[in-house]
Amino acid sequence: MTSVDLAATAAPRPPGRALARTQFLLVGAYVVAVCVALGRAAAFSGHLYLPHQGDDATGNADLWPGLWGGIWLVLVVVIGMVPLAAAGTVLVAVARLASPRLRAESARWRSLLASTVLATLVVAAWVSPPMTTLYTWLLD
Repeated sequence: MTSVDLAATAAPRPPGRALARTQFLLVGAYVVAVCVALGRAAAFSGHLYLPHQGDDATGNADLWPGLWGGIWLVLVVVIGMVPLAAAGTVLVAVARLASPRLRAESARWRSLLASTVLATLVVAAWVSPPMTTLYTWLLD
C-alpha cells in the first residue's frame, strides 16, 4: 500500500478529541505546578499557606538550591504560560462546541465542555489575587 491508499482508508477522526485532551493536560500541569509551589513553601513554614514576598518563613531562605533551580524554572514557565495557552484553547473550544458536527456526538461534546470549563477555571485562577501573589513569590 502506498501512503495515498492509507490516507484513503483511514477512518475519520471525531472532532474535539485532541482539543479536550490538550485542555485536560494544561489543567493538570497547572494544578501540579501550583501544588509543588505551595508544597515547597509549606516545607519551610511547617504548614500549608499562601506565600508572599518577604514573609517570615521564606523571606530569607534559599528556596531553590541545586536541582530545585530547574524545578523553579519549570514552575515559573508553567504557572506563567499555561493559562495563556488555556485561554487560547477555550476560544477554539467555544467555536467547536457550537458546531453541529460535534453536537451530534454527545460524549465528545460533554468531554470538550468539561475540559473547557476546567480551562476557564485555570484562566480565572490565574488572574485572581492569590495566584498573582504566588507567582510574584516565585519570581522573588
